[in-house]
Amino acid sequence: MLAAVAVGLTLFAAPAAPLPIAPVTSAAVSAQVAPAAFDPEATPQANRATVTVVAQSAGTLQVDVVTAGGIAVASLLAPTAVVAGQEQTLTWDGAGVPDGHYAVRARLTDAAGVAQDALTPVTRDGADPVVTAPAATPATTSRGPVRVRASAEDLSGAVAMRLVVESQLGVEIGRVRMPTPVDGASELAWNLRVKGRLLLPGVYRLRVAADDAVGRRGTGDAQLLRVARAVTSTQIYRLPEAGDKVALTFDDCLDSGPWLQLLAALRRARVKGTFFCNGVNVRANPDAARRTVAEGHTIGSHTWAHPWMTKEAAGEQRSQIAGDREIWWSVAKASPAPFFRPPYGDVDAGVRASAGAEGMAWTVLWDVDPSDYLKPAPGVLVERVVSKSRPGSIVVMHVEANTAAAVPGMVRGLRARGLEPVSLDELFGTASYLSRARRG
Repeated sequence: MLAAVAVGLTLFAAPAAPLPIAPVTSAAVSAQVAPAAFDPEATPQANRATVTVVAQSAGTLQVDVVTAGGIAVASLLAPTAVVAGQEQTLTWDGAGVPDGHYAVRARLTDAAGVAQDALTPVTRDGADPVVTAPAATPATTSRGPVRVRASAEDLSGAVAMRLVVESQLGVEIGRVRMPTPVDGASELAWNLRVKGRLLLPGVYRLRVAADDAVGRRGTGDAQLLRVARAVTSTQIYRLPEAGDKVALTFDDCLDSGPWLQLLAALRRARVKGTFFCNGVNVRANPDAARRTVAEGHTIGSHTWAHPWMTKEAAGEQRSQIAGDREIWWSVAKASPAPFFRPPYGDVDAGVRASAGAEGMAWTVLWDVDPSDYLKPAPGVLVERVVSKSRPGSIVVMHVEANTAAAVPGMVRGLRARGLEPVSLDELFGTASYLSRARRG
């Protein structure tokens, strides 16, 4: 059993960014810059700074962009005779200089040769904010809170920071706004809720994103978070509200050869599926297990050793599910939660209770069974799947060579009927990750 503990994720502070150049005012001349920071790679409407200079008295006006050391890097206006009150509108596109803090220097020289300067800061920022993070450290919680501390370095100064919550497959579930940063750092005590709903048990990836003043975004490394608690497990055969989608699911995963063939067939068809593998087979075929997760397929628990679950005591039922869950974590840093499929479809209230106690919110059965375990010819298998599938169907199959050979025909046949083959993550949508009202 996993201990439910609160977890703190700390993203270490980045080195402080260089400070902008301090402004200097003058009674003889003034300068305004808008925007104060700009991205030269942005859209044409935003990729330059507009400079407005007003001479308060007559003289010779020169406008340059300078570094903190006063070195001119761009000339905006060569020495020009002006009268009192004359206004100049100029632009700077940042061409030819690196990102950094600069200043527009407006220099007015009077008839006696006395020069007065006005300095107005401007920042050329064509880089994303840098969000730093430590090496990912696995941590476990039941309901939170999870403390997330993040920092960002950016030339533009202030950034807006968000916690980005992803599934273990990297699919974004939602974002949680973090408090306004102070000195570039922000800290959030997060209650595991996204869009007002609590995360279901499973493994998640947490990232911190920072948006700067010029519209660029930086994202930190992912942090893995395990959510582990008891839930109510709901039994399901089909999900009609999913629309014209059909979930292709594959059980057992006995041998690496057919397993890899099936992964290759799904990859060529550009389709994601769901794998209910027994823990003993995950342990025996770790490379195939890792590839399954890496290629974006959903995984679910099918117990450790494929017993008739209703014949087992509650303790053994839970042990079978927990063992399967833990080997997936050990091998692939992933979790089959919240999906569970009892071997043989052998389920009763006691089995569902054991599944829920181990974090499996969905006990997934099926409404289409083409009996691929009897090894029919691929064409026969295709006809059975395509003809029996309906919107929201869940198809039960097995990791077999003949099943892999039938995948291209299944995909073509389902699409010809207006049905799209998907994984359970795709079938369920956000219900794959977030608590929802129990189905009646």
